[in-house]
Amino acid sequence: AQGRKMSKSLGNNLDPLEIAEKYGADAARMALIVGNTPGTDTRISEDKIKGYKHFGNKLWNITRFIFEKTEEKAGSLNETDGALVAEFDTLLEEVTEDLDAYRAYLAAEKLYHYTWHRLADEILEESKPILQGEDTEARISRSTALRTIHEKLLLALHPFMPFITEEIWSTMQKEQLLMVSPWPQK
Repeated sequence: AQGRKMSKSLGNNLDPLEIAEKYGADAARMALIVGNTPGTDTRISEDKIKGYKHFGNKLWNITRFIFEKTEEKAGSLNETDGALVAEFDTLLEEVTEDLDAYRAYLAAEKLYHYTWHRLADEILEESKPILQGEDTEARISRSTALRTIHEKLLLALHPFMPFITEEIWSTMQKEQLLMVSPWPQK
């Protein structure tokens, strides 16, 4: 069923229970949502689902890094870190507009690319020397920015990956479940 049109009569369809057991329900959900524009045939493969399992792992690694390397106490944001939060807020506005216009596939794709390529590949890498540096104000500012972005990211990803985001949220010892938390705001 790799990349071909699946057909029940041909017997080349994927069993959702097996997929959920092997890769997780969140990976299967993302594979079904991203790239699936309304009115088109869905092409799904185990490789695509596996890719979103890796994305779930990446989200855990981002969480681990932020919890281990940042300071819990919040502080004011310097100009650079304020710009990082503003950048995410702009993305969040786009995602909200996409969801309001029933373009879930675009919203999920934007969150995926931001998380993997912008946050993990760029922002976290740029943050390492800041978080290990001697400048206390810079460390607290970057810590505050990363924790703010992370929390909003979990809220925004929750409709697409409810199980992993709720699990991560529970480690943050919030007073309420993620699923009843309000949509993130500026």
